[in-house]
Amino acid sequence: MQSSRRAAVVAAALAVPAAALGLLRWTGRAETPVPVASPVATTTVEKGDISTVRTMPGTLGHGAVRVIRGARTGVITWLPAAGATITRGKRVYAVNDQPVPLFYGRTPLYRDLATPGTVGRDVRVVRDNLRALGYSVGAQPSVVTEPVPAGSAVPGQTVKRTVHDGEAALTATLLKAIRTWQADLQIPAGPLTAGSVLVLPAAVRVSALSAQVGDPAAAELMSATSTSKVITVQADESEAAAIDNGDRATVALSDGSTTPARVTSVSTALQTPDGGSTPKLAITLALDQPAVLKRVDSADLQVSFAAQTHKQVLIVATGALLALREGGYALQTPDGTLIAVRTGIFAGGRVEVSGAGVTAGLTVVTTG
Repeated sequence: MQSSRRAAVVAAALAVPAAALGLLRWTGRAETPVPVASPVATTTVEKGDISTVRTMPGTLGHGAVRVIRGARTGVITWLPAAGATITRGKRVYAVNDQPVPLFYGRTPLYRDLATPGTVGRDVRVVRDNLRALGYSVGAQPSVVTEPVPAGSAVPGQTVKRTVHDGEAALTATLLKAIRTWQADLQIPAGPLTAGSVLVLPAAVRVSALSAQVGDPAAAELMSATSTSKVITVQADESEAAAIDNGDRATVALSDGSTTPARVTSVSTALQTPDGGSTPKLAITLALDQPAVLKRVDSADLQVSFAAQTHKQVLIVATGALLALREGGYALQTPDGTLIAVRTGIFAGGRVEVSGAGVTAGLTVVTTG
C-alpha cells in the first residue's frame, strides 16, 4: 500500500508543473526510484552566473549637448551646417576669414605659445595633435631652461624646469612644426594664442547653430554633441547607486530583438528631466554593435540592468521545479528519484538551486 502511495506521488509530480504550485508529499527520506513514463522532457543542471534584472526606459541620441563659444575678437565669416561632423584639424568656424581648427585634448590654449622652453599641458595638446596630423615634432627633453613669466619679480631670467607626465616643452622642432602647419592652413605665422584653435575631447557633431555669418565671434556660436550614438537612461539616485562604469546591460529594440551595451558614464549631478518632477541621474551607455541602429538617430528604448548577481552557482530551468506539500521544492531525475533543493535567484526562466546531490551536469525532468 505504501509503495502504491509513493508511486502516486511521483505520478502527480509529473503532472503538476512548479508554475502551478502543485503540492507533493516529501518525507525527507530517500525514495525508492519509480520509473518515469517515457518519453519525458529533461534538462541539465548547469553552473554559471544568474542575475535579477531591472528594466528602465532609455533614449537613443548623441548624448549631452556642448555649447561652443568663440574666443577671438572679430566677425564670423564661416560656420558649418547643422549635422556636420568635425574631426581633428578641420575648421570649426572662421573669424575674419581665418579658420579656427579643432584639436583633441582636455586643456584649452590659455596663453601665447611662442617662447622656446615653455612647458605645460597646453603645449602637450599642441604637440600631440600636430604629431597625429603627420607633422614632425621631434623628441622631448626631460628638463628644460624655461623663461621666467613676465611680471614676475625677476623678469628676463630663466629657471630649470622638469617636464612632468602630461606636459610637453616648446622645442625648436615643435615651433617649426607649428609654422609649417600654419602655412598649410594659410594661417598667418606667429604664436598660437588663446582662441586660435578649439580644444575638445574628441570629434563633434554640430547639432544646432546659434549664430550666423556676420555676427561677432566672441559669443555663443553653436551646440554640438558626440559623433557616436549613445543611450541615456534617467535613473533615480537609489537606482543609479547600483550601476557603475563598465556594467553590462541589454537593450530591447523595436523589432523585439535585443543587443548588448556597456555603461560608459554615470552622472553625479542630479537634474530634473523636461516634464519631470523628480531629479534624476543620467546613465550613458554605448552599444557593443552600433550598426544595429545605424539608420536611427533617435528612439525610445528599454534598457535592462543586472540588479543582483550570483556568480558560479547551480542553475536549472524553472520548469524542473516541483513544489512539495510541506513547503519548498524538489528536482526529479528520470528514474523518479526526488531531490530536495533550496532556491535562490529566479531570472529569465531559470533558477538558482542548491542541495545535497545537486551537481552540475545532473539530468532532471522538466515540463519543457
